[in-house]
Order: sequence, then structure tokens, then C-alpha cells
Amino acid sequence: MPPHFWQDLEPYRWVVLLAFVDPVVIAVGLWIGWKADQAAKLLLAGFAAVIAAVAVSFLLRFVGVSWFEGGYFFGGAHALARFFAGVAWAVVGYGARRASGR
Repeated sequence: MPPHFWQDLEPYRWVVLLAFVDPVVIAVGLWIGWKADQAAKLLLAGFAAVIAAVAVSFLLRFVGVSWFEGGYFFGGAHALARFFAGVAWAVVGYGARRASGR
């Protein structure tokens, strides 16, 4: 890897961080992960988290409130990061339910 590899990815680091701390992604991922009865449904949780988070983001931008101004510039990258974040949070919810014995 060339030494400038991480510097080239600098703008995308915060996109990934924002995807993992997005409250909509966290809520949807944990909720669907908790309700899932099969591990394969965790991928659906990722898709649901992306759809919900994008819808809320556009709604908030429509009314003039936004915590993420780079959504249009990083559109595809942010959606992909939100998908992986949604799956990760769903895995946490799925594991928490299994660990609680419910």
C-alpha cells in the first residue's frame, strides 16, 4: 500500500463513523436484530436501516434540520456504510436476545 492510502480515504472515515453512530441506524438495526428469528434476516435489517435512515435524513433536510451536510456528496458511500452499520447493530441485537435467553 502506498503511504498516502489513508490520507486518500480521509473524507470517508467520518462518513463511516457517522453511519455507525446514526441514531436511526442504531434503533432499526437493534430492533430488527432483536426480533429476528434467523441469522439471515440480519441482512434485511441492514437494508431496513438504510431505508429508514435515508428517509429521516431527507425529511430533516426538508424541514431545515440536518446533522449530516455531506449526504449528497458522499451519497453512495454513506448508504453502503449505513448498510454495514445496520447489519453490525442487528448482530448486536440478535446476540443480546440470544444471550438473554428469550
